Amino acid sequence: MLRTYKPLDNHNVFLYQTHVQHLICNVWCNAVNEKNCQDLLSEDFEVIYLARDWVKTAVDEIYEICKGLSEDERAAIRKAFFINNDIESLCEGLSRPIELNTLNSIVEQKMKPLLVRFYNELINTKEKLDYYNKLIENSGHYKFCPCCGLTPIESAESHYREDNDHYLPKADYPFASVNFKNLPPLCSKCNKKCKSTKNPFENRRISFYPFVPLENEFEISIEINDLGSTNYLELKEPEVAIGFNNDVDKVDTWNWLFEINTRYNEEVRQFSKTELRILANRFRRNEERKQSMSYQEILNDAIEDYTFDKYDDRKFLKAPFLREMLNKPEWLATYI
Repeated sequence: MLRTYKPLDNHNVFLYQTHVQHLICNVWCNAVNEKNCQDLLSEDFEVIYLARDWVKTAVDEIYEICKGLSEDERAAIRKAFFINNDIESLCEGLSRPIELNTLNSIVEQKMKPLLVRFYNELINTKEKLDYYNKLIENSGHYKFCPCCGLTPIESAESHYREDNDHYLPKADYPFASVNFKNLPPLCSKCNKKCKSTKNPFENRRISFYPFVPLENEFEISIEINDLGSTNYLELKEPEVAIGFNNDVDKVDTWNWLFEINTRYNEEVRQFSKTELRILANRFRRNEERKQSMSYQEILNDAIEDYTFDKYDDRKFLKAPFLREMLNKPEWLATYI
């Protein structure tokens, strides 16, 4: 994550995870012949259970099947629920997620479809939008996706919202389907086109947790590799190298999930021509007005301009590109 969200302390959407915990750990995993499912339901969940036929039917069916679970199978389900919902510990590599195929088949065949439906239908659009707006307000009104920094996102005043990304994919980790600590809003390109169903903990990866401050603010470096035929009017992908100052292993996961290096490389190559043309005009005006500013002074002024609101309009990439140009005065021959 280029930036992270400042989490909300409370919101109604967090109640759904409380309901799911109660249902899995206190109801289904305590299923016995001597009691009906409804006998074990909390008053709050009973309201949901009685108000929707599809909830009651599915909850009762799973309860009946769970009566046949062994104590070890019940304990494994409870353990998986708590471990797979401690997203921060998983991101830091302090624990490893428990996979579906290690649990009784009822989890994948019956619990998973219901829990995914809970996210899609039980939590209504209005609640999700209200949560999104309050999260954006609480985080300082981000204008661009905090994951990539490239795509504008909906404001808190908008009637729309960005995608809630299931950081742990709900297809593989259904116990976190309605856990909003597992649901950072991301732009559609990050969520659907890049990450899709990738698992951030695959192959024992560690990852940035989207709801805690970064230990280090990102500083990005850009290097132009002169291959002998470099044309500053049209830089090529191998000529642009992107570097990051942050945790190497987490950056690697971030890059793999969201194709960050490829996207940043493309962005730099797209804006480079315009940025250099703007600089060339500054040099011309400097000479015409006899202002006697040096090459370094002109570039440093431009770099300083990009330190304000650095996450707007790709300034976090433009500033390091101009820093690299401090060492590459040969580009001027192309533009002047």
